[in-house]
Amino acid sequence: MAYLPSHPRVLLADAEKTLSPEIEFFSSVGLSRVDLARVLSFNPHLLSRSLENQIVPSYNFLRNMISQENVVAVLKRKSWMFLENHSMNVIPNIEALRESWLVNEVKEMGFDLKKSTFVVALRALCGKSSRAIWNRNHEIYKRSWGWSDDDVISAFRKSPQCMILSEKKIMQTMDFLVNKMGWSASMIPTYPIILCFSLENRIIPRCSVVKVLMKKGLVDEKLSLADVDLMGIGEEEKRKKYEVELQN
Repeated sequence: MAYLPSHPRVLLADAEKTLSPEIEFFSSVGLSRVDLARVLSFNPHLLSRSLENQIVPSYNFLRNMISQENVVAVLKRKSWMFLENHSMNVIPNIEALRESWLVNEVKEMGFDLKKSTFVVALRALCGKSSRAIWNRNHEIYKRSWGWSDDDVISAFRKSPQCMILSEKKIMQTMDFLVNKMGWSASMIPTYPIILCFSLENRIIPRCSVVKVLMKKGLVDEKLSLADVDLMGIGEEEKRKKYEVELQN
């Protein structure tokens, strides 16, 4: 067992009364067996905490604020949250955030506090360096690519990551999409997540397929960026279909 060196007392726990109920609970909230093994290997202390007094209340506390999917994400990535004294540590921090001007600013941009994009947006604006990057990228999109303020906010709301990219990454990706592929710069804010993808490993290969299909008249020239991106995602039948069409 991967967690024995760090928490050998787990071996002394009552399997039926302690371990089994906790494992069943974590499985019941949506944690796969593989993820459960990883979580417990990383944080075996979860098995030594009371299911009734600590684990379940922690789950309910988080579930009241975020979706089931995001609670599972917290469990997989930040399982220490299930060991915290929420009344002393977590709640005060949440209240402080709620009262801060930054949270209000992000809310006014249209972000939902219950979605993970809200946290990403906070990170993008929190601190002098982050704010400076956000302002710089705001100007890049406006001056270099003709976006309006509404375009920038719309893109930020859909994909906050697009506002924390490097200038080089933005310019290279926009140049390819606009100047090489011929899409309007104003089209990019409709699917800004594409700016965050690898140009060499994802965008160029998928766009190359699109170019060939367009020449053959197999796809509409007004294809959306989302449709372009979907062409490389694991849909085996669709991929085989395109491979056959490219050979004709």
